[in-house]
Amino acid sequence: MLKQTGRFTGASRHQARLIYVVLILMTLYFSVIGTLNVVVFQDYLVAALDYTGAVAVTAVLVYFHRSTQLAVASWLVVGVLITVMLSFVHMADGRAYSLMWVTLLPPVTFFLLGRHAGAWICGLIFTYVCTFVYLRLPYWPPAEVTIGSLLNIIEVLTAHWFLFRLYERSRAEAFAELEHLSTTDPLTGLLNRSRLDTVLQQEIDRHQRSGQPLSVVLCDLDHFKRINDKYGHLTGDQVLVETAALIRESMRKTDHSGRWGGEEFLLICPDTSTDATHTIIDKLRRATADASLPHALQISLSFGIATWRASESSDQLLKRADDALYEAKRSGRDRIVLAPQ
Repeated sequence: MLKQTGRFTGASRHQARLIYVVLILMTLYFSVIGTLNVVVFQDYLVAALDYTGAVAVTAVLVYFHRSTQLAVASWLVVGVLITVMLSFVHMADGRAYSLMWVTLLPPVTFFLLGRHAGAWICGLIFTYVCTFVYLRLPYWPPAEVTIGSLLNIIEVLTAHWFLFRLYERSRAEAFAELEHLSTTDPLTGLLNRSRLDTVLQQEIDRHQRSGQPLSVVLCDLDHFKRINDKYGHLTGDQVLVETAALIRESMRKTDHSGRWGGEEFLLICPDTSTDATHTIIDKLRRATADASLPHALQISLSFGIATWRASESSDQLLKRADDALYEAKRSGRDRIVLAPQ
């Protein structure tokens, strides 16, 4: 069932996974604890509550799996959790071990319902429980530590550990996704211009220390405007995506590739001389010419290669690569021009 979270994206995917995990665990918990209450403790009233909770949670799980209604399922999960918790508190007459279960409410409600709804729900339930305990406190007999009490404490602590571990995993994944989106071009999946600026400066700083050659390549799709005008922007986008895939396949793992803007791409080749870069790029140029594209389109790329000179800034390096690209365009396109050193 957890594979079904692939139907969600972004933050909703993490919420959907939490709903599945919480529902599955609640179903297993109610079933196991209900059986223990029947077999070990002979507490049939609590067992009936456990089995009722298992049935209700299973119903919500089936509903969510079929409907994928995230908001409705989130409220149903919280509703079932509150109902079972308050029923348990009432049945235990507010004894301390029953109150521990209420502490599970904040992490679940805040994660599923958000900050505002979670705060209101938790505030109302906590107020109700505190009022109930205050009214019942004079009638409490001396507390006794039983096996059931110890089991409840262990179960609540385990549930807290699991929930916060799941939350931290979801938070880390969400941060990684956000970082990926902030550095990636959404259409091609290559690095975006902002990230390319950072990477290029980092490579220049590194090569300043190492003294190894560093080459950059600016390349541009030839006559791309004609493709957009004749076949439409959707076809143009598909051509850009296919071109990005060719770049990924042709470049080395140590290289950096990104979309510089429009139909223009920047390739950064660390520890690579001009001649070695020319060999890599010529492979890409030939792969582009042989590519199978929609409408049987034939495309080509023009390239400008510049190798970094000592004390040269990133802007100066890119300017030389851009001048070489312009010369490739001016002299007939579908060719590689090397910037003079």
